[in-house]
Amino acid sequence: MHRASTMKQRKLGREKTMTFARLVEAALENAGPSAMAEIGPKIAVIGCGGGGCNSINRMRALGLTGVETFAINTDKYHLSSVSADKKLLIGEHITKGFGTGGDPFVGEKCARDSYDEISKMLRNFDLIFLTAGMGGGSGTGIAPIVAELSKKSGALTVALVTTPFSYERGRMPIAQQGIERLNQSTHCTVVLDNNKLLRLAPKLPIDKAFGVMDHLIADTVKGLSETLFETSMINIDFSDFHNVMSTGGIGTMLLSESEDVPELISESLSNPFLDIDISEAKGALIHITGGHNMSLKNAYTVFQGIIDKLPSARNIKFGAKVIDDDASGVMKVMGIVTGVKPDILGAQAESGAYICRVKSVAFT
Repeated sequence: MHRASTMKQRKLGREKTMTFARLVEAALENAGPSAMAEIGPKIAVIGCGGGGCNSINRMRALGLTGVETFAINTDKYHLSSVSADKKLLIGEHITKGFGTGGDPFVGEKCARDSYDEISKMLRNFDLIFLTAGMGGGSGTGIAPIVAELSKKSGALTVALVTTPFSYERGRMPIAQQGIERLNQSTHCTVVLDNNKLLRLAPKLPIDKAFGVMDHLIADTVKGLSETLFETSMINIDFSDFHNVMSTGGIGTMLLSESEDVPELISESLSNPFLDIDISEAKGALIHITGGHNMSLKNAYTVFQGIIDKLPSARNIKFGAKVIDDDASGVMKVMGIVTGVKPDILGAQAESGAYICRVKSVAFT
């Protein structure tokens, strides 16, 4: 009798546990974006200077959700045209709101003058993306200070920046030095070369050509954010993302889509926005999405084809997601490779930082 009673109690206990688990599962399934944002990591995207703020506008247009957007600039007129959750005009008593005139020293001075305000903006985030165009005054001067404060706050700090066109000879040394300084305060810095637009979109109107870069940055941030928030068949969680980004150094993006597996692998490895040698990359985060007909074999083949070209990478994380209502047969790869050596900078990556072969540009 006693044994039967004990077994009954155990059965009731298991049922209660299962019922509670089902309730939690149902709550998560029915949670909207705001609820998921409370459960997942807190993410912010900060546009620094004119180029970075343009990227923020593009992200909002793409419908980026689950993250907070901030815009920081020294140009009050440009800042007024930006759509962001919060906007901060810095150094108004220094520049009168007219920008830095291309002087990164002035941009840095304005950022340091607003040190406390920026620091307050960055509190309580787990992941902070920075976007900026390097080579000018505001983005180049502001971004390293924001990255420094972001890292001090304890947030994982990832920068996505662009470099000038080759004809902008005076801006390239400034960009090189700015990226070096920025990279010292980020966990990973992703660099995109504007010169590649001349090959990829030579006939596009200039505003649409620059929009290609803004769209690429915005799409990457959106894709990575959704990867962390949404449940996948093979999940990439925040700890996975943190481990790969903490590998350090300069990073590059993996972006491609195709119905053909070999083509998907080839396009993923041939980044059209930066001249790189990925064979000595230190880490990689790779996420693939496809329709309900995407097979495990195809996903495995894509993963294997990419890592075969990364013999030095020891920290690799994979993710895969099936989109049930997609019957197109197209698969998409999105990710970041860290610790690469881009030729565009004329620099060598050592210990996660760059030693530039150009005359140093002093900001302080």
